[in-house]
Amino acid sequence: MNKPETRYHQSDIEKVFHKLISNWNELTDFYNTEVKFDYDDPNDRLAYVDIGDISKFIVEKKKAEQTEKFEIFFENVEEIMIYGEHYVQELIVIGLFEGIQAFCGYKIDYYRSFDKWLKPNSLKAWRELIDFWEKDDWKRTAESEKILNKKK
Repeated sequence: MNKPETRYHQSDIEKVFHKLISNWNELTDFYNTEVKFDYDDPNDRLAYVDIGDISKFIVEKKKAEQTEKFEIFFENVEEIMIYGEHYVQELIVIGLFEGIQAFCGYKIDYYRSFDKWLKPNSLKAWRELIDFWEKDDWKRTAESEKILNKKK
């Protein structure tokens, strides 16, 4: 299988952010007013800080049960995962996904509650990130809960 052509590069990180926020007016407004800064030198950009702000935004929407735009958002994420160079893919996994999982804390079940929006490549990376931090414990806990719930 051939590797897809790379469309998203570290050298054009603004294109990555534009794709990420596209088709969601509220997120675009948030990004333009709260996140994006005009840097004299694009190399000064702190992409991980910026994507962390987007992670917080996503978690706040999840907490408020305002998830209507999650489908398109995670479709955009999937496209970036498929067509992004390695740095960009890591920005999504380490920046966006890890940020979302951290901001969810114990208030949101991030183990599975985002599954319905995550696409195949994103879901795989999402679960690998959880595995990295929690090993297989989170899987065993979920399986144990299923068994206990059936016995009730």
